[in-house]
Amino acid sequence: MIIQMRKKGLPILLRIIIPLSFTFYCLPFSFAQQAEILKLDKLIEEALKNNPDLIAAKKRWEASLVRIPQSKSLDNPNLSLSFMKIQKGTLKLDRTMPEDRILSISQMFPLFGKLSLRRKIALVESQMFAAEFKNKELEIIDEVKNAYYELFLNYKEIELKQESLKLLEEIAKIAEAKYIVGEIPQEEVLKINLEIARLSNDITNLKQENKAKQARLNSLLNRQPEDILGTPVLEETLSFDKDIDTLYRLTLENQPELLIFSYAIEKNKYAKSLAKRSFFPDLMTEIGLRGFTSVGIGPWDLMLAFTVPFWFWTKQRYEIKEAIFNLEEAEAAYKAMKNKILLEVKDLATKIEVAKNKIKLYKENLIPILEASIESSLAGFRSGKGDFMMLLDTERMLIETKMSYYQVLVEYNMNLADLERTVGIQLSEVKK
Repeated sequence: MIIQMRKKGLPILLRIIIPLSFTFYCLPFSFAQQAEILKLDKLIEEALKNNPDLIAAKKRWEASLVRIPQSKSLDNPNLSLSFMKIQKGTLKLDRTMPEDRILSISQMFPLFGKLSLRRKIALVESQMFAAEFKNKELEIIDEVKNAYYELFLNYKEIELKQESLKLLEEIAKIAEAKYIVGEIPQEEVLKINLEIARLSNDITNLKQENKAKQARLNSLLNRQPEDILGTPVLEETLSFDKDIDTLYRLTLENQPELLIFSYAIEKNKYAKSLAKRSFFPDLMTEIGLRGFTSVGIGPWDLMLAFTVPFWFWTKQRYEIKEAIFNLEEAEAAYKAMKNKILLEVKDLATKIEVAKNKIKLYKENLIPILEASIESSLAGFRSGKGDFMMLLDTERMLIETKMSYYQVLVEYNMNLADLERTVGIQLSEVKK
């Protein structure tokens, strides 16, 4: 009698749980159902045009360019007006003799190539800012790609869980019919409905995460956080085929951070040469015109003066030492950065190869085997010969394996994006 009551009560429970789960599943996932495909190359193009950090880096570079002509310019001349032999106790400037009124102009002329060296230093500094701009550009491209791949993975996880939910609902209907006729116990039916409830909750959480991931991508594009994006797609072809020696060569030629350190060496070499020239004097010239307020111009004065590095043992000598230390520091920093970047290239290239092997394993072996197994288990379960728990476990394993496949696919593309950022060039643009 108790068993009969349980059999009467369970269909009521199923009518409560299953329709609710089914209704939840049918809620439209507006982003996934959009016809518009979110293209990665268009996003990168938009980010390079609108990203505020990149715009700021470009303006710093442009500001450095206009400092180059400033660096080779002479200092402003001095214009002076002198009144000599003013009568004692008065301020009657008109009482001075015409020849005691002097209008003079003076100019300092740095000698021995100092202006040329200052221009070279400003030019190298501008090249450093250009490399920083390029580095920021690569960084933005890398961030856009990684945000895009994370959004793709989120869509795939939602898609797989919805497929799993649909399958479980089908199994739940079969289980309900089998329970009514007493072929399976109530516990197995409850397990199915608990799994349906868990998947429904997971899908809800993933949809919330989807909004946050879209907001991250929107921020890189300088859009509003709530702007709706299309559906991301990811090619499953594996195009990476560069050997490690080629990657090392491309890195040394193109890596912006490494270029910045090499420019720092060049800059400090010029600074060292400029410091050595501080031992040489600069020329000061002054021309004065007397009697400029009279009808004619009177005699004129010419003055030539040279700076004398008199305190060379406490100033110029230590300027050279400082320049030498700065140059040695720049050379050591370049070597350290070179070692770090080449190691990172090797690490990322290894990760890409490992990901390629995993992708091949999932795509060619694990997923086909599990798909065949679940088809067989489902057919057996429908005919009353299959094991329910084995079917449920196989279904879970298939979804987890597919999810692992997409995770590895995303890892491959992320590592490739990071490698391109580290190398300093889009590897797809490099000819074999």
